[in-house]
Amino acid sequence: MKPLDLRLKSSLRMIDKELIIVFLLVVITAIIFFFVSNQRAFLNFFYLPVLLGAYFYGRRYATMAALFSLILIGSVACVYPETFGSAAYNDLDRLLDIGTWGGFLLVTGYFMGLLYEKKEAARKDIRRTYHGVIEMLSLLIDSVDQHTHSHSYRVSVLAEKLALQLGCGEDEVENIRIAALLHDLGKIGVSREVLTKVGSLTADDREHLKAHTVKAASLLRPLGGRVTELLPLILGHHEKYDGNGYHSLVGENIPLGARIIAVADVYDALTTDRPYRKALPPFLAKNEILSNSGTHFDPRVVTAFENIFSTMDQENLDLPRMSHA
Repeated sequence: MKPLDLRLKSSLRMIDKELIIVFLLVVITAIIFFFVSNQRAFLNFFYLPVLLGAYFYGRRYATMAALFSLILIGSVACVYPETFGSAAYNDLDRLLDIGTWGGFLLVTGYFMGLLYEKKEAARKDIRRTYHGVIEMLSLLIDSVDQHTHSHSYRVSVLAEKLALQLGCGEDEVENIRIAALLHDLGKIGVSREVLTKVGSLTADDREHLKAHTVKAASLLRPLGGRVTELLPLILGHHEKYDGNGYHSLVGENIPLGARIIAVADVYDALTTDRPYRKALPPFLAKNEILSNSGTHFDPRVVTAFENIFSTMDQENLDLPRMSHA
C-alpha cells in the first residue's frame, strides 16, 4: 500500500485544473452576487464564467460552469427565496424564472464551447499542413547536397535545445526550430559544383554561396503569415557576433534565433564529413565553438551550448551521420 503522502500526490495530479479554474470563476461571481442590491439583474453576470470557459477550454467546461451556476443559484433560491422576488412571488414562478435562466445559460455554454472546438480543430488542421510543408521543404533542402544529408534536421534539434536552455518562450522556440529546418533553403539555387567543391572557393564562389540566405528569404516571403517571422532568423544565421558576418550585423542587432542557429549550424558542420575535410570529434568541435565565443558567436548562446553539451551526448540526439570517404 502506498504511503499517505504518495497517494495524496497521485490524487492531486488527477485533479482537472481547468475545471477548478472554471469553478473558481463561478464562485467569485457568486460572492459578488451576494453584495449587489439588484441580485436578479446580476444573474446575467454568470454568463461571464460560462463564456470564458467556452473560449479557453471548450464546451465541457462551459457546460460545467453553467451547471455550477444553476446549482448554486437554485440552492440560494431555496434557502433565501426573497432574493428573487417578494413574498407574493410564488414558488412556481420563481422556479420557472430560474429554470429559464439556467436553460439559456446551459445552451449558451454548450454552443459557444462547440464553436471554440470547431475553431481549434480548424487551427490544428492548418498547423499540421504548415508543419507538413516545412518538413517537405527540409527534405528538399537535404536532397540538394547529399554531403549534408539530415543536416537541417540535426541543426533544428540542437537549436531547439539551445532555445529552451536560454529560456525562450514556446512560440519563439517553435520559430527557431522551424527556421533552423529551413536555414539552407536558399542552397536550392546554389550551383552543385560550388556546394561539392573540394578545393578552396574563389571570391565569386563565396559571393554565390553567400546569396543563399537572401534567396531563402525571397522563396519564403510570398507565403506570408507566420512564415515572415522566420525570415530575420534565416537571413541572420551567418552573421557573426563581432560584425564580420554576411551583412555586418553586430551583437544584439542579430536576432537571438539567428545567433542560436549559428552555433547549431557550425557545430553540426564541424562534426560532419564534408568534401573538403573529415568530421571533427565532438569534443574538438565543442572547443572550436568555445574558442569563437564573442567573435563568431554570442557568448550567452555559447554558454548555453556548453551547458547542454554533455546532455547531447547522453541522449544521442544526432541522427547517424553520412560518411563520404
